[in-house]
Amino acid sequence: MPDAHLLPPATTSKAAAVATAILHRLSDETLVTEVAKDASRTMGRPVWEPGASLYAGAAGSALAFAYAARACPDSSGHWWAQAHRWLKLAAARTRDKPVVVSGLSDGTAGMALAVAGCDPDGRYARTLSGLHTRLAEQVDQPDLADDHDFFYPDYDVVTGPAGILGQLAPHLADPTALRVATGIAERLIARCDTTGPRGDDGGSLRTAPWKPWFIARKHYDRWKEEVRLNPYGFVNLGLAHGIPGPLAALSRAWLAGHRVPGLREAIRALGDQLVAASRHEDWGRTWPRVLPFDEAGEVAPDRGRPTRPSYCYGAPGIASALLDAADALGDDTLRTVAVEGFEAALRQMEDLPAAALNYPGLCHGDAGMVLICRKFATQTASVAAGTALEPLVDRLLGHCDPSHPLLVRDYRPVQAAEPGSPSALDPDGTWVDDPGLLEGAAGVALTLLSVATPVPPFWARAVLVS
Repeated sequence: MPDAHLLPPATTSKAAAVATAILHRLSDETLVTEVAKDASRTMGRPVWEPGASLYAGAAGSALAFAYAARACPDSSGHWWAQAHRWLKLAAARTRDKPVVVSGLSDGTAGMALAVAGCDPDGRYARTLSGLHTRLAEQVDQPDLADDHDFFYPDYDVVTGPAGILGQLAPHLADPTALRVATGIAERLIARCDTTGPRGDDGGSLRTAPWKPWFIARKHYDRWKEEVRLNPYGFVNLGLAHGIPGPLAALSRAWLAGHRVPGLREAIRALGDQLVAASRHEDWGRTWPRVLPFDEAGEVAPDRGRPTRPSYCYGAPGIASALLDAADALGDDTLRTVAVEGFEAALRQMEDLPAAALNYPGLCHGDAGMVLICRKFATQTASVAAGTALEPLVDRLLGHCDPSHPLLVRDYRPVQAAEPGSPSALDPDGTWVDDPGLLEGAAGVALTLLSVATPVPPFWARAVLVS
């Protein structure tokens, strides 16, 4: 838990003031609805909707206000009222648009996380139990065939089982939640190669352990640059959509006291694979964005390219997952690798032009770096993380401008736009007013509040960083 000296007093005060200013604007339903409509028109697709989405909807807003209620005791009553109002708005929208998927982003698991976050006194106990029952119905599908068309939703944090397991870890006293978590853990464990060597640090990589996580080219044919770089398929190494997600989720299950046959071995296997996939660049230990395969169907690690540091891809998210595994296994070697990876990411940021890091949001921008830096500053002995936190917070605050409707805007590259939309016609990308948690203003506010107060960021389970 951070203490009063995590940041200098002036930075602490500014971070708290900006965070609460953003949250006040996010509490204006009319304003939020208008800016979200404008952003959606610009991008040609929904950016935020007043529904049950955790990452891009009212459920995420409710979670943000619930954290503010805990973090700001002087205005706790106001923020609790906002949390319950926005949670009810999210629930009401499900009558017209039922939640039919299970994951964190737009599904039942995300709604359950929001409900749990808004429930310090048990008033929503029956609602949460009902959501766990609904989650069980959605997750209890027949086992996937060996030739199943494997893709991110089969395992990842954003829409898949890793995110669901991470959400359920604190609720294993609920028999239904326990049953769902056990089933998910068993599925993820079954994909892990727990036999034989997995390659050594900086050495060659055996292909076999990676094949169960292979993503075929047909899933990304529409992304021309991805096809050019990885024409034969790849394994994703990002925390959002790659194997660090299952590693973080399985580690959380173990730390919550869950015991499934093979769980510890799976954590070890995935952790060792990620260590083996690391490499040493000028700034230190890092990882490629993906681990590509070659035309012969073998891992081609020399073709993988490092990416800029972020939560969703790159060393920070991977290091966060490895730190979870180190805690689960009591492994100081994994902890050292995690710290090395995050400290290398800090050095990498210093080498990159400012334009390459010009994002404020949690997913791929400065808020994600701040959140993970807070984790390393408070949970490890990394002096570099403690030193870097203030300048990272200053970077994030630099994105905030009272002239913007929500104080902060998020950048979207042209690749993120739907064909024919205004944003798709701008090769330089677009800045949008996004109220959401994952890529928008709510995530920035939550991050700033998390470094300005001593209240642990329980909300960060939404991205498996807490």
